[in-house]
Amino acid sequence: MSRLEVHKFGGTSIAGAERLQAAARRIAAAAAAEQAGPGPGPGPNEPGGRTNVVVVTSAMAGVTDTLLAASASAAAGDGAAAAEGIAALRELHDRTLAELEAPVNGLKAELDALLDDVAAAVEAVASLRELTPRSRDRILAAGEKLAVRLLAAALRGAGLDARPLDADAFLETDGRHGAAASLPGATDAGIRAALRPPLAEGAVPVVTGFIGRSADGSTTTLGRGGSDLSATLIAAALGADEVTIWTDVDGVYSADPRTVPDARIVPQLNYREAAELAYYGGKVLHPRTIIPVAGPGIPIRIRSSLEEGGGGGGTVVDGRVTPGSHPVKCISAIRGQTLVSVEGKGMAGVPGVAARVFQALAGEQISVTMISQSSSEASITLAIPSAHALAAERALKREFRGDITNGMVDDIVVRPGIGIIAAVGLGMAHTPGIAGRVMSALGRARTNVRAIAQGSSELNISLAVDERDADGAVRRLHHTFGLHRLDTGDDAPDRLDLMLLGSGKVGRALVELIVERRPHFLRRFGLEARIVALADRSGYLLRPSGIPLEELTGALSHKREGRPISELPGARPAKHPAAMVRDALRHRLVRPVLVDVTNAADAAEAMLEALAAGCDVVTANKIPLAGPYELFQALRAALADGTALMRAEATVGAGLPIIDTLEMLLATGDRLTGVEGCFSGTLGFVMTRIEEGLPLSEAVAEAAALGYTEPDPVEDLAGADVARKALILARISGLVTGEVDVALEGLVDKALAGLPRDELYRRLRQYDAPMAERAAAARREGKVLRFMARIAPGRVEVGLAAVPIDSPPGALHGTDNLVLFRSERYDDRPLVVVGPGAGIPVTAMGVLTDIARIAAERRAK
Repeated sequence: MSRLEVHKFGGTSIAGAERLQAAARRIAAAAAAEQAGPGPGPGPNEPGGRTNVVVVTSAMAGVTDTLLAASASAAAGDGAAAAEGIAALRELHDRTLAELEAPVNGLKAELDALLDDVAAAVEAVASLRELTPRSRDRILAAGEKLAVRLLAAALRGAGLDARPLDADAFLETDGRHGAAASLPGATDAGIRAALRPPLAEGAVPVVTGFIGRSADGSTTTLGRGGSDLSATLIAAALGADEVTIWTDVDGVYSADPRTVPDARIVPQLNYREAAELAYYGGKVLHPRTIIPVAGPGIPIRIRSSLEEGGGGGGTVVDGRVTPGSHPVKCISAIRGQTLVSVEGKGMAGVPGVAARVFQALAGEQISVTMISQSSSEASITLAIPSAHALAAERALKREFRGDITNGMVDDIVVRPGIGIIAAVGLGMAHTPGIAGRVMSALGRARTNVRAIAQGSSELNISLAVDERDADGAVRRLHHTFGLHRLDTGDDAPDRLDLMLLGSGKVGRALVELIVERRPHFLRRFGLEARIVALADRSGYLLRPSGIPLEELTGALSHKREGRPISELPGARPAKHPAAMVRDALRHRLVRPVLVDVTNAADAAEAMLEALAAGCDVVTANKIPLAGPYELFQALRAALADGTALMRAEATVGAGLPIIDTLEMLLATGDRLTGVEGCFSGTLGFVMTRIEEGLPLSEAVAEAAALGYTEPDPVEDLAGADVARKALILARISGLVTGEVDVALEGLVDKALAGLPRDELYRRLRQYDAPMAERAAAARREGKVLRFMARIAPGRVEVGLAAVPIDSPPGALHGTDNLVLFRSERYDDRPLVVVGPGAGIPVTAMGVLTDIARIAAERRAK
């Protein structure tokens, strides 16, 4: 059996000669496609066979509206306005026909005959001033009948044997004009009898959508979504392999892009998900459209006809359940709703109350959008379209008149101006915490939820909110569930995704710690810490579902050899760190954290990019926090709403809780009056070795060999590193606001920066004797040399000082750091934090501690 496809075109897809010819090219391409084997449909395909195609079309854009307006004018007795509308349609179709580059022999006469018939029908309505449902359907059907003839002509121009067919000659429906339903068995039989012969002859049937016929032979219309329904009815009857609906959008979006500008195309939906979305405001498919194809499992593909090539793969609707990287796939909304509540203490335990509510509404032909009932049975709340609110209120008061009189029912409460928000996805089933996340997100947005409903299938969580809050609620939930990002296809909710900026010595040590401590993270926080991106100055490696351990190990070995990440297979070159952040955050990462262990000034841009996207940041990079005060303020402002977290402990004390202690003091209302101490484990080590008799040059070489120094030791020796730490503390404490010049006296001239190591050590020898002499002079006074930082209101001083040997700074040894906090609470006796403050392992562990703190906070949320 050859492959069979049904292609349906909406009104905008055939709006004019140019669009008709584009549609013809698409159909010609589909019909010319050869089969390589089984397709996605239910039946086998013949390898090498051609594709059979059935085309279904709506009326040209605007035509149905014009016919409706003409009918209404005629019914009102305005025959002139009605005739004017028909004349406009005649002009439109004549112009389109003239512009078609296709064989049109005899076609104008066919179009004229159809338009003459419509004109006569409209004239009759105007004479009688009565528009019956039967007459209305007959008039509206003309739009599709005109369209199939034009589209068939365009297909013939593309070299296909296209045959226009009017569905009111064979598509059997009931007699409900305006909202006809297909007849099981009879509909299928009529479709097969009409379409199989032309298909067997290799022709392309072009069928009117939206219309059918009743048992008495009159034309019926199928109502909203009727043309799509026609296509799926035909596909089911013929056992098609696929239905493609060509429309003016690229597919089904994760939310209405008019409300959520960064909404994305959802590549796949289950039939049930699509039906739920359609019911709750999605306008791409009508729920009825899905019913005929869901049983046989025929996929529906929604694609854009407005871009050459079809605008990508669009959205496929089929029977697969694909949770992807998150259980929620889409957020939808219906506006213009009213909540109607039947409330009363006497309702509790009384059977049949809900039945009476629905019976009363059914008697008024009112459809219920949502229902919510309290566990005490003291209230039943229904959402209904606002247009039916008054009728619903009257019907319910009529039904419960006696109950209201005797006090069994307190009142019928009506609350207009409601929007219904729906979070939809089959992946929500058996996934704990989804409703909690929904309510938490709306709570943080201060959105009041009036009612909530969730079916036992866990496919949909629906919430009633004030209509004025609906758009904000949709945006908040869309962002909460990461639907603005690319689906990684990896459903791993218990994850902490790390983007590592920097893969030098500290970066490599951190990676090894993360891998080693992964089981601890899982036990302690219930989260799997995974590295999804790794960057250096040349580029980055990105694996949104986590870099596999083998690949990660290979990348570290690659870096140890001094080779750039951009040379790794699959890596991407990049000049700026922000490129990695932008690329990574395009994907739906779970609890993403940017970890910066560089000393790059342009990492600030990456931090701001991450924070703006709600991504947490852990940094050991002092430069952004100690850079221009304006940048420091921008980073603090990005944290102001509490969406993202930032930890920077390693910028000051490596693994010591210095910033944490400072923030604790401030959080408890204490006020800092001063901070001082030794902020450099590197210089602490150097001073200790000088006290032990080692020359400065040799002490520095030893510190560098042990990994204590910055990549350029002059950063430490000239005091720049300590000055940055002091400035960070000064800013966080509030002792310094705005730009301030740090009074800095370094051990060596900063002009030595950038020298090769051998040359640097040679030049440092000129400092050996003077430094030894200063150390000896301090010793004679019972003091020792320490490289100190002092912070007071509006002032920061950094430099070498002689301190008493029995003072806290004087008692330091090796790489230990020391910070003394003086405050209103700790005035006579300062609060002291002391411990090791230098070394690659210490710094890496400090960064890991910050990551762990974020993991704890994120898990709690």
